[in-house]
Amino acid sequence: MNGANLNLCQTFLELGDAISRNLELAYGSHISYGEETITEGSLLQIWNRHSAIIDIQTFSKPREAMNGADWEWHLIGRKYTLKMRVQAKRLAKNGLQIKRLYSQKAKTAPHPQIDMLIADATLQGLLPVYCFYSAEAARSTWTTATMPPRYQAGCLAGRASDIKVRGSKYLYSIEQVCVPWHFLVCPKLDQRSPFPSIAFLNGYGEMGETALKVREPYIVSTEALEHPEAYRKHAIRELLDVPQYYQPVPVVGRVSIDCRQIE
Repeated sequence: MNGANLNLCQTFLELGDAISRNLELAYGSHISYGEETITEGSLLQIWNRHSAIIDIQTFSKPREAMNGADWEWHLIGRKYTLKMRVQAKRLAKNGLQIKRLYSQKAKTAPHPQIDMLIADATLQGLLPVYCFYSAEAARSTWTTATMPPRYQAGCLAGRASDIKVRGSKYLYSIEQVCVPWHFLVCPKLDQRSPFPSIAFLNGYGEMGETALKVREPYIVSTEALEHPEAYRKHAIRELLDVPQYYQPVPVVGRVSIDCRQIE
């Protein structure tokens, strides 16, 4: 295994820690540290450290009011690839809740933003995911006591469907169905993670995990990616109550991470 692959987990740990500490600094100043700044800064660092295994493409900026400038993420394993649509949310200064998490709605969207994230992702065969940026003082579950020594979990990732079922806008509740984002790329997966392990993507998952995950449309064969068929898209539109004329809002970019050498 080369150094770039070996340290990918460390990079995500360090960047999550930096997000937490930088947010704390921003809260104590008049300097804005918004979602787009955090996301772009983190992606720049990930690419800079691991350009041999990471490809980042940016597209024409979508209608941000519609989708919050989502990014598409592909975690590529030897056997399977996990495809996600990720939307970032930042916890406000002195806030313990994600404001308007369930009520924010664009004028031209048929449903609130959280529902459109789920709909857009599902229609495109992607797993809808939220990424919550927060400072250490706001967290109850993923504190330094539950993290590797000296690290803070500045970025918590969770499945949008789990968060919607949770029905709470308070971080202390939401974080119970989220995990620090380094769980996505670290070789050893915590049992509390809602995401498939790197071992599974590389073909070494347990039988139970394999039987469950291969039925998901966002888990695809790395060798032969298949697009969802028209009839399935129609059924999804009916299930999600999405008008037939509605076209999923495009993502702002795509991040592909080659995890095939991670053991």
